[in-house]
Amino acid sequence: MRVSTVSLLFFLALHSPAFAYLDPGTGSMILQAIIGGVAVGAATISVYWKKLTSIFAGRARSK
Repeated sequence: MRVSTVSLLFFLALHSPAFAYLDPGTGSMILQAIIGGVAVGAATISVYWKKLTSIFAGRARSK
């Protein structure tokens, strides 16, 4: 086995629970990131949709 595989198996075998705590601010930040991603996706689709429809609108007028 390669050294990286052996070290990965070693670290997976010796893990311990994290007992992590996520406060309400973290949940709010995650929600804000998701909403921002959706907004960026919608804006990107809107820009390319306008470019695509302008190409086809130009062809329809030239005929």
